[in-house]
Amino acid sequence: MEKASMTDLENLAYRRGVLIPAFKLYGELAGFYDYGPIGIAIRNRLEAHWRRTFIDGLGNLEVSTTIIAPEKVFEASGHLSNFTDPVVNCKKCHASYRSDKLVEEFYEKKNDQKMAEAARHMPFKEIDEEIKKNGIKCQKCGGELSASEPFNLMMATKIGPYGGVQGYLRPETAQGIFMDFKQVFRDGGYKLPLGIGQVGKAFRNEISPRRMLIRMREFSQMELEYFFDPDAETLEINGEPVDESAFSEKINMLTAEMQEKGSADKYVQMTIKECLEKGFIPNKLFAFCVYKELNFMRELGFEDNSIRFRQVLKSELPHYSKGNFDMEVEFFGSFEEVSGIAYRTDFDLMNHQKHSGEDMSVINADKKLVPHVVEVSFGLDRLFWTLMGSKLFKDEERGWNVLKLNDYTAPYDYAIFPLQKDEKLRDKAIGLRNRLLSNGMRIFFMQSGSIGKRYAKADETGIRYAITVDYQTLEDGTVTIRDSYDATQKRLKLEYLARK
Repeated sequence: MEKASMTDLENLAYRRGVLIPAFKLYGELAGFYDYGPIGIAIRNRLEAHWRRTFIDGLGNLEVSTTIIAPEKVFEASGHLSNFTDPVVNCKKCHASYRSDKLVEEFYEKKNDQKMAEAARHMPFKEIDEEIKKNGIKCQKCGGELSASEPFNLMMATKIGPYGGVQGYLRPETAQGIFMDFKQVFRDGGYKLPLGIGQVGKAFRNEISPRRMLIRMREFSQMELEYFFDPDAETLEINGEPVDESAFSEKINMLTAEMQEKGSADKYVQMTIKECLEKGFIPNKLFAFCVYKELNFMRELGFEDNSIRFRQVLKSELPHYSKGNFDMEVEFFGSFEEVSGIAYRTDFDLMNHQKHSGEDMSVINADKKLVPHVVEVSFGLDRLFWTLMGSKLFKDEERGWNVLKLNDYTAPYDYAIFPLQKDEKLRDKAIGLRNRLLSNGMRIFFMQSGSIGKRYAKADETGIRYAITVDYQTLEDGTVTIRDSYDATQKRLKLEYLARK
């Protein structure tokens, strides 16, 4: 089987209840998507495995904070003045575009992936030079484009009946965690390092939403903020010293130097320890998070050669960061960011202390300090979409696509199909479904349509095992179980399945 195309993925998403364009009755609005029944089932599995890995597995905590915050919060965080993207406007029809993406798309059409990659990180002046040099015009009317200027991505709202308080929809979930950190730490009697995470919606008024879930205006994040003492001699996670042998793990690394020399489409293999020793990674907690991210991705089913860690250039570092790695996944010919690790130092806590007048320091091991922070931030929708793209295959023999999801990510453990519309088969199938549900399994039940069409639905929606209840089942208590990976079938006793 060969990998499916982006067009195949989009078609499957719309046909099989994976994604639905939001507000479809009134015409689509770019950057907004709803998840259908299959899509949300897969997304929920990703979210659950993130919790197992980064919250429960590391002894960390989870909170849920508000989506809307007053303007003062984002003044303190620096988002009001720094959270911008480059925008150009058509001088003729006034259409707006994200200018770095215009340059990126220009080089992608020329199959120059090196320059397309470089365009993502160009300063405004260089972007404008590329637009002029290559004669890039308005995509709607062909008009001349203005110079690039910063566009703030924050979505504003008025709070209260008379709009007396200016508010914003959060552009990241992190600020709510910073607001609550001291109370959570104090009330629980915790020690550093302490991780606090949350899953939730964030909003960015993107200039040019693209590639469906890759760049959206409303999206979900899975963020973990690790609070720690930067002067601590040893690194302990969940009360135990970190086993630094994990740092011998090799990663695909794209350094800042490689990017500056024009090798943005390549990477080299380095151990996490080497990255730490060479200063690419700022501290051991950051290194530990790189290790956990890599293994999390492996467990989801991503291949090592499809993952790289990009050292973010100094010129593109977020205003709060003293060092960033973007974890990127190969997605139909280009690398797309699915997660970022940021060394936020004490930037956020100190700024909120300054603007609010509240002391954000804590007592840890008889020492008073404002902790530093390493952030691990996943874009849940991007992770979902790149996983779908990496696991969708074309099977010419079957005549349909196959979505090869594993036990961590499949929407259901089993599909159960009565062979025909026969009351005895239906009752037997329902009995099996109920037994498996009582064992904590996720079951997809379907009795309409030919068995071939039902197999196709299971194959295309990532359900690996399909159980068919047929007339032999009534005789000897066996069922046919089909593996979507290779379409092989075998018969098993019902008792065996009920024990699984």
